[in-house]
Amino acid sequence: MSETAPFIIYGFATTHDALVGERTLIASDVEHRTIPTPKTLGALCGIALRVPIGVAADAESALIAAGAPWTARVETNDRIS
Repeated sequence: MSETAPFIIYGFATTHDALVGERTLIASDVEHRTIPTPKTLGALCGIALRVPIGVAADAESALIAAGAPWTARVETNDRIS
């Protein structure tokens, strides 16, 4: 059985927005993983960003400052990988 942990997943309206978000988190040195958009976020582009819940505030600050706001946000438990 895999170990799980709480994460925040950010979904974006367009692939461009998701890629800007990814570059922003990389430049801000925020731990994240690029994942396929989960169905729970609805019909968005196919790219989402998952961050550990402990760095969500840093991720959100960086995304807002860069003008790369997310369209949807969900808290979930996911496998640690």
